[in-house]
Amino acid sequence: MKTSIKRFLKQFRVIRRALVHPLVPWHAKVVAGCALLYIVSPIQLIPNFIPIFGQVDDVVVIVLALKYLRRHVPQSILDDCENDSGATTGATVLVMPVPDPLPDPKL
Repeated sequence: MKTSIKRFLKQFRVIRRALVHPLVPWHAKVVAGCALLYIVSPIQLIPNFIPIFGQVDDVVVIVLALKYLRRHVPQSILDDCENDSGATTGATVLVMPVPDPLPDPKL
């Protein structure tokens, strides 16, 4: 049971990291976002206070979201989300070279 919970939390983190990864396609981010919102939301099809069935629907949502991500996102990106390399957490800033300074109008 303890290993099942750890595996579920690991899958949850992969989906959360895929949501903010810059190379994940937008449609996969929508699926990941909807899955996370469903898990966190107090409004669910089967409420969590119902024993066993309340938690099973959360697991089903996570499994379906991961299947979608595995089908539509390259494996290297999913590995990056799974390992949390840290390179994906910061914003990417593109720097353009500075052109030659403008000529002095006095000359």
